[in-house]
Amino acid sequence: MKKIAIYLMLAIAGWSLTACDESHDDYVQPVVYSQEETITIDGFTATPTAAASSSINLGTMTEDSIQLFTLQQGTLPSGVTLDNIRLEAWPADKTEYVAAKVVASEKGMVTKDELAKLVYTFYGKKATERTFKAKLFANAIKGTEALLITLGDFTLKITPEEVENPYYYVYGNATSAKKEDAYKTVMTPDPNSDVVFSYTTKYVSSGDMKVWNSRYWQEGHKTNDFSKLYGSGEEKPTSYKGTTGKLKQGSTSSIFSPTKEYYTFTIDLEALTYTWTKLEDQNPDSYTTIGIIGVGGDWSNDIDMVTVDKAKHNWYAQVTIAADTQLKFRADHAWTTDWGYGDADGDWTVNDDIWAKTLEKGKKNIAVPAGTYHVYFCDITGAAHFVPAE
Repeated sequence: MKKIAIYLMLAIAGWSLTACDESHDDYVQPVVYSQEETITIDGFTATPTAAASSSINLGTMTEDSIQLFTLQQGTLPSGVTLDNIRLEAWPADKTEYVAAKVVASEKGMVTKDELAKLVYTFYGKKATERTFKAKLFANAIKGTEALLITLGDFTLKITPEEVENPYYYVYGNATSAKKEDAYKTVMTPDPNSDVVFSYTTKYVSSGDMKVWNSRYWQEGHKTNDFSKLYGSGEEKPTSYKGTTGKLKQGSTSSIFSPTKEYYTFTIDLEALTYTWTKLEDQNPDSYTTIGIIGVGGDWSNDIDMVTVDKAKHNWYAQVTIAADTQLKFRADHAWTTDWGYGDADGDWTVNDDIWAKTLEKGKKNIAVPAGTYHVYFCDITGAAHFVPAE
């Protein structure tokens, strides 16, 4: 241990180059790899546990924390302590990233909340396994100065706990103020995020919008349980009409559009914010009916959809498909305007992972497997949803 102590003392002599404040974060936030130069000291190493080497499922994890490594410590010089042990982790599938800090204890314990926060930082809340690369660091602390020590490299596979179904309904004066109608107006997911959803229509600028997750809608609206309802989180009058604002879970306060015009209303359930984006085209095409055609090979008769959307641009139908089929959407029972998906390379097949796509006018048929679906379609954006009925 004498050799280790001497090496540390030599390293400590250069601390003025790596000094930090009393937080002992000796790097400049945010950290972008490649990491600044660190030192490795004989006798200070960390070994991943079997749990760290396997897939960690936060949904089945029963304890509040999990041991990811065991730490072997050398002998520190007098007055020097080891502190600020943490992993700095980033997605294995990304070439550009900002590393996230994951707090750990000397015993190698990391809380479930820290692991969940790591996943949500980069991916959102979808219950999909994510792979991360990580480096383990600690600080040798003397007074208000710190020396950065690297303790090893890790690979972590983490599956977040499934929090909510990925279906969100809107209701309010822009659609229907009847809570029981909320399931007829579904929001469209952002293809690049698990926590961002939008809804496009003409708003009335008076109590336009509240959002309800589908898992809690069925019973919640009957019992006035608003715990999973998202409303305005603004500390302003309910008539506040800013283009951005705060969401609050459990709030029954409506969100108001800035003006009586066409907007895309977007929510971010991680940041708990909303945004109003005004459409450039304030005179989109409108239709008397929207129908689904082709189910069971019937290309003559439409299954008419209904709408509770005041501007009549978002449509709904429950459809039972007895056998795998192809279908399209069309307007006013005619082939003048119809919507499909894909090109010569293939059709869209609805499945559990891809439940929403953007359709375009005049494209190919949509291949849909047998089942009973809640079907949604927005004739402004082309967003189509086939949500399996429970």
